[in-house]
Amino acid sequence: MLNNIFSSLWMIYPSAQAALDKIIATALANIPENAEIVPPVSAGTVDDAARMGLPVQRVGRSALVRTVGPMIKSAGWMAKYGIAGTRETQAALQSAAVDPDVDAIVWLMDTPGGSVDGLEELAGTARAVKSKKPVIVQVDGLLASAGYYVAAQASKIYAAPGNLVGSIGTRIALYDYSGLYEKAGVKAVPVDTGEHKSAGLPGTKITESQIAQFQKIVDGYFEMFLGAIEVGRNMDRKSIEKLADGRVYFATESVESGLIDGEQTLSQTLAELSVNEQASNRRRTRADRLRVLQLASA
Repeated sequence: MLNNIFSSLWMIYPSAQAALDKIIATALANIPENAEIVPPVSAGTVDDAARMGLPVQRVGRSALVRTVGPMIKSAGWMAKYGIAGTRETQAALQSAAVDPDVDAIVWLMDTPGGSVDGLEELAGTARAVKSKKPVIVQVDGLLASAGYYVAAQASKIYAAPGNLVGSIGTRIALYDYSGLYEKAGVKAVPVDTGEHKSAGLPGTKITESQIAQFQKIVDGYFEMFLGAIEVGRNMDRKSIEKLADGRVYFATESVESGLIDGEQTLSQTLAELSVNEQASNRRRTRADRLRVLQLASA
């Protein structure tokens, strides 16, 4: 889990990075004794998943899955500090998918994005689940970077007026402290097997060749990001590329560009599903009565 935090490439809204650093510092200062316990990667029904601590709850015949806060592969004990785990979210979606009492899934998201680790696995799960049941993403504040990557795989995306969507892009932050070390009279001496093995080591100079290698990694993940949007949102590549410069957009702009499907709040989305649920119940009741009549007349 800790390796996931410190060695990852990020898809995160830049202004959220400082807040994430504070959250991580607070969490690391309070590591519990059972910190190495691996969180569940699968569960049974929604009620079972909720009892296991997964971010899901039942609302009528819908399941409400929450991804709130910066995303890392496995949140575990850090969840109580506002970290969202892609593995936990994946398990929550899977639970809703197999629950016979769940007709639709509302995926509530308020996240600046986060680590790329585990991202494609979660995106794949979202694609698989929506082939069985509607998966409706409801933005509740911010849907950025890695958050949008996975949300794009849902059946529909809605955001309330004033919500922000986008920040499509990837990045690695590099810091060249060689000048600072030199002033302090300290020389970093990497002993390794190649120029790129110690790239980014504090105190060493970051070379143009190393930067080019990091750029290759960033570009590779960016290509995956664009491809995920292309498939999930059924958008053409040129339209996506025009939006993929790191900017965030208001809900109205996002609807116009095709990033989301409409403007509405969580209460409106749940009310819409409730109406659909009532209509479905009436259809089931009529079908049951018809079967009874058919049996009686047989």
